[in-house]
Order: sequence, then C-alpha cells, then structure tokens
Amino acid sequence: MRRIIILILFLQIYIQSLANNEVQVTTSLSGIYWNHVWLSFFFGVLLTMLFRYLNQRSMPADQRSDAGLPLRGWIILLGVTLVIQFAIQGYAFWNSNFYLKSAWYPWEAAGGGMKLHLLFILEMLMTLFAIAGTGALIYWFFGRRDIFPSMFIYYVGYLLLTQFILLIVYHITDLPADLLSVRHVILKQFFRMMVYAMIWVSFVMKSEDVKQTFVYPHG
Repeated sequence: MRRIIILILFLQIYIQSLANNEVQVTTSLSGIYWNHVWLSFFFGVLLTMLFRYLNQRSMPADQRSDAGLPLRGWIILLGVTLVIQFAIQGYAFWNSNFYLKSAWYPWEAAGGGMKLHLLFILEMLMTLFAIAGTGALIYWFFGRRDIFPSMFIYYVGYLLLTQFILLIVYHITDLPADLLSVRHVILKQFFRMMVYAMIWVSFVMKSEDVKQTFVYPHG
C-alpha cells in the first residue's frame, strides 16, 4: 500500500512536469530528459512490487530422490550466461543514454517525430524490464529457488516476444535513412535470442539436475 501511495504521488509530479515541458520552449539539446527519469522511477516501483509478488511464490511440493543438489556442470554455465547477459544489458543501457537529450538529437535531426520518440521510450522500458528480469533470475539462481526454472522459461519467452515486437514496429515505422541500420541490429538480436532459447530452455525443461537443484521454497 505504501508503494502505491508513493507511486501515485510521483505520478502527479510526472504529469506536472509534462505540463511544464509543454509550456517551456527550449533550444538546448544538452541536459537530462527528466520525463524519462520519472517514467523509469515509476516503472522501477512497479517492477519491485512484481518481484516481491513472484518471490513469495513456490512450486507445489513433490518428492525428489536427491533434492538440493549443489550448482554444478551445465547449470553453472547457465548461471554464467545470466551474469554475462546482465553485464551486457547494463552496459548497453548505459551507452544508450536514454536519459540524455543529446541521445535523442540524432533521431530528431534525421526527421524523427513523436512516433519515434515513443518508440525510443518503449525500447527504454523494455530494456529496463529485461535488466530487472535478469537480476531477479540471478538472485533465484544462486538461492536455488524452486521457481527459477519456470521463471527462466517465462523470461526467455518475454525477451523473444519483446524483440519480435520491436522488430515488427521498426519495420512498419517510417524510419529516416540514417536509422535504417537499426532494423538489421534488432533482427540479429532476435535470431541470437532464438538460438539461446532453443539451447537453454530445452536444457532447463529436460534436465533432471535442474529439477534436483532448484528445490528451495520462499523463506
């Protein structure tokens, strides 16, 4: 309840900042997009609430012959891929400069309008969700939580879905010539994620070691 009140309070501030930005006329391309910062804050609060909800879940108890195996073998490699992915996502988000006005300038100079700006924000939120999801998976992985296998499968499905959505949106959006290369980048990311999904989702679903390792409920 407390987080909801805080969210509503800052949402009012965000709406007010939008109104102020519509009134103010500025020609400066330097500085911070505070609207993006506020939006990320609201999104972060929602992600925190979602994590708390999911973290309290537990899978139905069953009988395993060798419950609580230590992390080993291919499972360790899976954890390494998650840590690497988290680092790559964080680095990419940092380099994207979603909060800097200067990051939007090339899009604007190339003829970008409101549609491209909304697409810019959509990609920012999807990236934030992906980073938060990877962080949650790493937490559940090292805690050997029983929900890790199912959450991993859902998460990979989310990544495939979001990249597919971005792929479609970028292809149906009339992009300036300078930004057409973005389509090829997203296409490569989509196929790379498909390969990752085929390998690791199959492993998580079929591996007996996974079933015997991730067994601990919440608390």
